[in-house]
Amino acid sequence: MRARSMHNRTRHLAPLALTAALLLTFWAPVAAQDLRNGSAGGGVHFQGYSFDDGLGVQSANLLLFPLAYEFSAGDRTRLDLYGAWARGQVEADGRRLSLDGPVDTRIRARFRALPWALVTVGVNLPTGNESHTDEEALVSSALATELLGFREAAWGMGSAVTTGVATAWSVGEWGVGLGGSYRVSGEFNPEAGSDLVYGPGNQLRLRAALDRNVGEASRLTLGATVQNFAEDEVDGRNLFQAGNRFRVDLGLNFRLGATTWTAYGANLWRDRGDLTLDLVDQDGAVVGDTVLTTGYQNVAAAGVNGNVPVTGTFRVRPMAELRVQNRELGQGSGWLVAAGGDLPLRLMGAYEVFPRAMIRVGAMESAEGEDRSVWGGDLGLTLRWRR
Repeated sequence: MRARSMHNRTRHLAPLALTAALLLTFWAPVAAQDLRNGSAGGGVHFQGYSFDDGLGVQSANLLLFPLAYEFSAGDRTRLDLYGAWARGQVEADGRRLSLDGPVDTRIRARFRALPWALVTVGVNLPTGNESHTDEEALVSSALATELLGFREAAWGMGSAVTTGVATAWSVGEWGVGLGGSYRVSGEFNPEAGSDLVYGPGNQLRLRAALDRNVGEASRLTLGATVQNFAEDEVDGRNLFQAGNRFRVDLGLNFRLGATTWTAYGANLWRDRGDLTLDLVDQDGAVVGDTVLTTGYQNVAAAGVNGNVPVTGTFRVRPMAELRVQNRELGQGSGWLVAAGGDLPLRLMGAYEVFPRAMIRVGAMESAEGEDRSVWGGDLGLTLRWRR
């Protein structure tokens, strides 16, 4: 085993964030942004699925009450906060399992260091339920299935600090952007009733983007992102080395008469990883370890959303998306089509209400290699206030 000594990451988070922010302020050029407006939002969101036999669970759903607030803290700094209460439920083998409570609180500060420079520092506060029972872990695992697209899955992931920087400039008719961020995660206990200490690996994220006008009423955007992960640890021993992730995406914003539309596509590749497992003897004593290679995963998505005026003050925003997931091991591969939209409604000037509805249908591959049907949908209502 490539073991290394355990260290207390949490105590290093604050000085690391401060040091990184100072370095980025003086050395990194970032795209300037207007940081003056403020807004607050909240709402209720429900997403649920039913599954044919053979996929391990019969149904899964999430009820979410999110809250968000962003505001200016001076002329060059902007803060945004996010929190939520969530309840996830899974029906499996005739049992209904639940996981509920507040999720982690996320705080982000964006500082306009120079007219063309923006530095970002984000903090994850461990306000969520991070220690799960076996039943809660099953719920979390089901909601984390990327093909299904649940907005919350883990509830609690411990403390973390993310520092980021980006830069943008023009080259002829093209806009060019570069960005990077680094996330340092603290240790936490993921298993209720045990003393297990889990340390997620730190993450490095790099992104490049291009955009330009196309014709008189369209704009094209291209992007590429790379993520690298350090090894996850459990009780001071290497547990999992996640493979690199590579994402490419493109988008086209365009007008058709009085309507505006966005067509997009994206592909996310997760490379193979290494999982370290203990070898035990008949008495349960650890006598060694072995490393298994986990399979690759690929998720591709394509969709379109629009903004369609109906009257002078009333409009609808339709949307549709196709998502396809392929896994090297087969099980869990599948596709999902979603269609629906929302209705932005303005109330008393500064308030907006967004009722939303989606339907989702698709299929996933079972352990026997057969496609099983999946169907579900979303219902939501969001209230937003803008200053």
